[in-house]
Amino acid sequence: MSIKFKFKKPKSPKSKKKAIIAAVIALVVIVIVAYSCSISSKAKSMHANVAYTTLKKSDIKDTVSVSGTVKSRESTNVYTTLTFPVKEVAASVGDKVKKGDTLAVLDTASLNQDIEQQKYGTESAETSTAIALTKAKSDYESALRLYNNDLDTGVVTAKSQLDTAKNSLTTEKSTYGYKEFMYNSGQLSKYELDAEKAKLDDAQSAYSNAEKSLAAAQTAARQSLESAKAAYDDAVAKSGDKSQDIALQKLEQNLKDSVITAPSDGVVTVSNASVGVAPSGVMFVIENVGSLKAEAQIKEIDTSEIKAGDEVDIRTDATWDTVSKGVVESVAPAATPSTEGTGSVTFTTKINITKADPRVKIGMKAKMDIIAQEHKNVYSVPYDALADESNGAGRLYAAEGTGGVYKAVAVKVKTGLETDIAVEVSGDKLKDGMIIINDPEGITEGDTIQLAEGEK
Repeated sequence: MSIKFKFKKPKSPKSKKKAIIAAVIALVVIVIVAYSCSISSKAKSMHANVAYTTLKKSDIKDTVSVSGTVKSRESTNVYTTLTFPVKEVAASVGDKVKKGDTLAVLDTASLNQDIEQQKYGTESAETSTAIALTKAKSDYESALRLYNNDLDTGVVTAKSQLDTAKNSLTTEKSTYGYKEFMYNSGQLSKYELDAEKAKLDDAQSAYSNAEKSLAAAQTAARQSLESAKAAYDDAVAKSGDKSQDIALQKLEQNLKDSVITAPSDGVVTVSNASVGVAPSGVMFVIENVGSLKAEAQIKEIDTSEIKAGDEVDIRTDATWDTVSKGVVESVAPAATPSTEGTGSVTFTTKINITKADPRVKIGMKAKMDIIAQEHKNVYSVPYDALADESNGAGRLYAAEGTGGVYKAVAVKVKTGLETDIAVEVSGDKLKDGMIIINDPEGITEGDTIQLAEGEK
């Protein structure tokens, strides 16, 4: 039995070199991976270009934004009921006027003729009335005197006739009595007695007729007196008739009114007067440009926040660099009729402009912020800066550090007044100059912060 041994040949120097290179490469890979993981981990806790707010106390306002048109609080329409054409226009748009200043003059040539004619008619009527009154008074006094003294011609005649008839009757009665005695004594015939009786009856009839005539004459005299009295009363009434005077006064007032004057101090903002054209409607509008107001429509949801007395910040496109001041005068108790039953009910709100920029003019479009609530000298931050808000509390993240190296630090705060973009905050750790991160989403306490340049 023979034993055979097999020996391996030693590796060449070239093979050893390859192994060493492979080992080195593997080590480098491991180091690179480890470093990358480290860098990745650090990157996750670092936040670059972070927007921030430097904390300082200021006023925070909860406002309702509305728009409206600037108007004058004192506006007067000037018009006339006269239909005479315009002769002269003395005021133009933009002119400042005082109460009583002439704005326009109407052409009253025909009116002057009417006044002269009316004056003549009035004077003539007054003269005729005075004459008629004098005559009626005289007639009445004469009739009254005649009536009271029984001097009326008809009455006097009737009385005379009655006296004559009475005397005749008396005579006939005496004669008939005597003849009746003679008849009864047999000294007079029945024929003669009957004849005398006929005379007595005629005398009695004449007397009765005379009485009737006197009564009729007295009635006629009374009626004549009454007629004279009625004529006199009518003349007195006509003498008190001022219709002619009133007509003249009206024409004279029209003449006075033909000079159109300013009813108040102000500025002419509208002029519709043209020479040669009869006025129709409003001729001028006079407005006080120093006393301004605005009207706005507020939404139904905002009516519970806005009330009379609320302050208002007012801007216009022409005065955007300054803020005019105003105050809410009233909020309508009922919805604007045109919006009732729609999906956008509004209420008319009147705003007095108490302090206006001199450049604010009537008719400008005003953008107004009605201040529903305002807290003064408090801290406030952008609404997104607040994290974990609940029941009036929350958390802010402050950036603390020096030399450009900052760390995120959580700060507990209490919240107050909120607006659409900001919220009031308070807390023992808050102080002026503190850097507050505007949007802390993804940031945790201890993270490294790189602040955005140019932020405040």
